[in-house]
This record gives sequence, C-alpha cells and structure tokens, in this order.
Amino acid sequence: MDSEKDYSQFLLKLVVDSVVILLSWFGAYVLRFYVIPGGIGEPLRLFAPMSVLVLVLYLYFLNHNKLYRTGPNITWQTEIQLLLYSSVQVFLTLTVILYYLYGRRVSRLSIAIFMVIVTVLLIIERVIINRHLYKLRASGKRAKRVLLIGYGEGVTRYINEVISHPENGLHVVGQYNAHRHGDLRYVQFHGELEDVLATARPQIVVIGYPTAEREEEKRMISRCYDLIQRVMVIPDLPYSMIGSRIFDFHSIPVMQLNDVSITFFQRIGKRLYDFILTLVGTIAISPFLLLLAILVKVTSPGPVLYKQKRVTMDGKEFMMLKFRSMTDRPPGEEDGKWTTKDDPRVTPLGKFIRKTSLDELPQLFNVLKGDMSLIGPRPERPELVKKFVKEIPGYQLRHKVKAGITGWAQVNGYRGDTSLEGRIEYDLAYIKNWSFLLDFKIFILTFVRGFVNKNAY
Repeated sequence: MDSEKDYSQFLLKLVVDSVVILLSWFGAYVLRFYVIPGGIGEPLRLFAPMSVLVLVLYLYFLNHNKLYRTGPNITWQTEIQLLLYSSVQVFLTLTVILYYLYGRRVSRLSIAIFMVIVTVLLIIERVIINRHLYKLRASGKRAKRVLLIGYGEGVTRYINEVISHPENGLHVVGQYNAHRHGDLRYVQFHGELEDVLATARPQIVVIGYPTAEREEEKRMISRCYDLIQRVMVIPDLPYSMIGSRIFDFHSIPVMQLNDVSITFFQRIGKRLYDFILTLVGTIAISPFLLLLAILVKVTSPGPVLYKQKRVTMDGKEFMMLKFRSMTDRPPGEEDGKWTTKDDPRVTPLGKFIRKTSLDELPQLFNVLKGDMSLIGPRPERPELVKKFVKEIPGYQLRHKVKAGITGWAQVNGYRGDTSLEGRIEYDLAYIKNWSFLLDFKIFILTFVRGFVNKNAY
C-alpha cells in the first residue's frame, strides 16, 4: 500500500464486499425456503457454517482477480468483467466442494439464487464505492503527490492527462532535472535529489526523457531504484505501441510493444457472440433486406450487391459486401478515391442508404462467414492500407483484430471524410482496452447515436 488512504480504500471494499456476500447468502436461503412456493425448510445450522466457506472463496477470488488493488488504473468495464469472472470461479469451486467433498446435499436452486443476487449486488456496490472515490479524488482530498523527473513528449502527455482527469487523484508538486525544458506551471527543482524529495514529499516519482537523453534517464532510474516511493518510468514510445508489457526472458527484462491482450478463449467467445447475434438479426430483418435489394435493382442499372477487396485481421484480404449505392462501373475502373460530398457517382437511392448506413447491412453475411466481426476497426482497401502504413505510425496495428461493421471510432463521430489520425487513435484505444462490455457498449451506442452521419456521403 502507498499510504493509509490506500489501506482505508482497501479496507472499505473488503468490509462492504463481506457484508454483501453474507447478506446475499442468507437472503438466498430465505427466498428459497420461506418465500418461493414449495420450499421445504432447510436447517439454518447447515447454511450458517457454509457462509464462512462461501465468504472465504469469494474474497479469495476477488483478491486473486486484483479487485482490491488501489488506484484509478482499472476501468469500470474491466472491474465488472473481473467481478463476473470471480462469480463464475466461485460457482465452479463451490459446486465441486459441495457435490464431491461435502457430506450433505445442498439445494442447487438456493446456490443459483445466491449467485445471481451476490453478482448484481457486488456490481452495484462497486459502482457506488467508485463514484464516491471518484468524487473524493476529483476534489483533491485523496490526491497523491507526484514528482516529475525529466522532460519530453511522454512527460507532457502525462501532465495533460493529470490535468484533464482530476478523478485520477494525482497532484504534480514539481519537476526535477528538466534541463530548461520544464513546465513552468510547476515548481522547477534543482540541486541534490535527496533534498528535492525531502522538500517535495512525493508519494509517486515519474521519470521520463526523450530518446536522445537515454543515458541521463538510466542515471536517474538508477538513483531512484531504491526509493520508498512508487517509481514509474514513461518510455519514449508513441501511443500507437499498443499493449506494451514487460516480462522476464530467462532473467532478461523484455518489453513487448504490440501485444493484444485478447486471449484464445476470448476470441472464441467473441466469435460465438458475433455469429449468434448476427444470425438472429439477419433472420429478423430478412424481409427488409429483400426490400432494399429490390429497390437497388429497380432504381438503377447494375448488380444489387457491390463487392470490394478490404483488409481484415493479420492483413488478410476479403471481399466486403455492400448494397450498391453508386453507378455501376466496369471491372478495373476503380479510381481508388473516397466518396466526397455531392459525388456524381452516387445514385439518388444510394445517397439515402449511405447517409443512413443501410448500404452496410450485407456485411452481416461477412460476419457470418468469419471475415468480419460486428465490432472492430472499419476495413480499408488494400491500396489505401499500403499508403497509410507508410504515412501513419501504428496504422498496421489495426489489423491485430478482425475488421468490424461498427467500431469505437465510428460511434465517436469518426466516419467518412474525417481525421484519419483521430480514427486510428480510437481504433488503437479499442484494441488496447478491449472487453465484452466495451463491445456491448459500442453495439448500444451504434443504435443510440443513430445510423445517420453527416460525414457519410
């Protein structure tokens, strides 16, 4: 723990979690045997001792999944996902213990009721606690004192994030060894590091230098290595280096720059989610798809569907489907240009279906086939990919996951003729912070914010 404040935060969550778990256990007992019709009273002396086992199991898995770690680094999506993981782990462990190692049979319905109640209450409880801590940190009451050592783009980005997000509970007390490149909004410390630490009294020390100052950075890291304060280093890397993590390779510290934390089983889960939801949705709107196909066919000459090569995960090419919205062009006459406002190639019906995103609906079949996902970075043409890879750092990293019908960039307004750099930033943020909850959020936002977009020509 960094301080008494961290300990109190840990203790608060531990105590409230324990109360919620025990109330849920005995609440499930009452519901099963005294509220639900047909329940036969089960001796409380059987359920009371078992509450200790249930409490220990839950606290163990909550701690194992790092739900008692302090600090604002964990997102709400990740916290809910970890709570759900913990509940599944407790359920499986409890099932094994009760049905293979326990002498008496216990009502399965009561356990099911307990798992539902405790999971819902834990999520609600954590939301309430986190909102309380959010307000405390934003007010500065729980702010941690931060000393910056060095300068450069990484330090500047860090400062901007501290200022933009006061809920992180960080307060910069000054900057040291900035070589006349320091941020003048903060005290610029000079002299011996020990004297600066005694004066500034930081709880966190953040070190960052440009690449040209690597030797100076190494020297400062060496001097700060044995500090009692938490020490963090900002590597001189662009944000596009997604999924950076450090691990030991036979005692050699190695940093992996472009790791994607989506596991094999998560990919399977995402594929099942895509297939089932898309299959149900395609069947449900099939009459509407047929109507659109007829309208495309009768309003302009040419095929109903437009096929175009696009790039998806691992740089693989596939034929993406759309309802044709432009005048039919002979094969080989692709001009490789994005559609612009009042583009003469767009048909009258095409203008409407492009504006409302209805032209994208045939991509549901791309999802069923496995070329695309419902949620992910939008796919681009191979010739444009080759161009953007040379011009935009990190562009190729979009292909770490499957291309999607909609994505984080699109629901945040980056669609059509908008900033490509902004779109890439959102795409990489999606890959770096991926979770099932984030996919669900994007799915809902796609409908809430509507399909109509002013930049869709």
